[in-house]
Amino acid sequence: SSLRLTGQKILWNPDGRLPWRQRSRSGRDICWDGRAPEHILLTPGKTYVVQYTLNVRAVSPAEGTGRILLSQSPCGVFADTQPLCLPLQRLAHGPQTLRHVSILRPCAGCGCGAALSLVLDAQAPLCVERAVMDIAQL
Repeated sequence: SSLRLTGQKILWNPDGRLPWRQRSRSGRDICWDGRAPEHILLTPGKTYVVQYTLNVRAVSPAEGTGRILLSQSPCGVFADTQPLCLPLQRLAHGPQTLRHVSILRPCAGCGCGAALSLVLDAQAPLCVERAVMDIAQL
């Protein structure tokens, strides 16, 4: 199974989930529904690779480090993944391209599906100019 998603130009607020549009899909183990465009549904017990590319810029000057989290609900269906950390002051100098790849491995004994989303953990919003996410079952 595989799924390709694209994002629209949007102001991404802190603690917000990035909405997506489906570009292409094959198989049945990865689903996206336009009624909840921030969530990607994954079948339990499978391993997935998630890759995303974002073109972002700061809306206003900010200090410190922000993170982009690959959030799952409920927690614990897949092993936790490392967030993408980004120095916020670098984004004030113009658009930056961010890329990240994660492997989602199922946790033993968890038989429920999970909703996956991309969450901004930062003190200030970002302007997303372009976004692409690819998910494939391994």
